[in-house]
Amino acid sequence: MNESDMAISRVLFDFETIINDHTEYLNELENLVAFPEPDIGKATRLVRRMRRVRKELFQGLEVIIQNIDKTSDTKIKEEALGLINYLVIVGLKDEKELLNSLNNYLKDKGVNMEIDKDLEQIDKIMNSMSHLNF
Repeated sequence: MNESDMAISRVLFDFETIINDHTEYLNELENLVAFPEPDIGKATRLVRRMRRVRKELFQGLEVIIQNIDKTSDTKIKEEALGLINYLVIVGLKDEKELLNSLNNYLKDKGVNMEIDKDLEQIDKIMNSMSHLNF
């Protein structure tokens, strides 16, 4: 196992918890947005937690992107690419749509949580992964 394999393995191990947290927060956000009058306090706390998890995701994804071409273990490579594929197709796409809905609601209420920056960050993350071959 080379250094790249070990770096990606560490990220994949950490991602198990991070992806679970991300999925849980997405579910909470989906439930929150489903209400006609979402609780702004809950929304604020949830957006903060999602920002922390997204930061952890981005850091791990950077490690994968930097090392994926140097990995010699095909199982690790397949797992990493599968995870990235999931994040691009489901996780980050859903997060972007839900945050956009929340942002529109909050703007209508005169509340600015700077979710536009979150949406830009998600686009940046997705673009950084778009060059990888699945």
